[in-house]
Amino acid sequence: MELTIETIQALAKIMSAEKLTSLALDQGNLKIEITRENSLTFSEEPTSCEPQIKITAPQLPQDLTVQAETPKVSDSTHWKEIKSPMVGVFYQSSQPDKPPYVTKDQHFADGDTLCIIEAMKLMNEITAETAGTIMEVCVSNGQVVEFGQVLYRIVED
Repeated sequence: MELTIETIQALAKIMSAEKLTSLALDQGNLKIEITRENSLTFSEEPTSCEPQIKITAPQLPQDLTVQAETPKVSDSTHWKEIKSPMVGVFYQSSQPDKPPYVTKDQHFADGDTLCIIEAMKLMNEITAETAGTIMEVCVSNGQVVEFGQVLYRIVED
């Protein structure tokens, strides 16, 4: 197995799709361990949507960056979280063959549709309350989301 960012992202997507809290892969001297907190009680807010990745290998290529790059945003800018207003299934587009409404680093306007959440066989469009830029998409297409779960992290204009 070749260790690339795409491989790590694919493993993280498998975790999310299968609702796993940890995944370990051991192939000789290459060991990959991905974990994420996923324990909620009725009084807690949902935890971060990013899994923690631990990789053990004798030598990684110099040009491989395991951690996600930090977006280039000035220190005075504050990220805002867009949270799910309901329990349901998150969809990035209106149909599987259509492109997502928004993607990382994409600018959007006030009132633009960001995603759809299907709840009780009803498709609910989630629209932007302000203009901004998507800095992080925190859930996968087709993933079940909880009330208050972070869907996007944005920077407002």
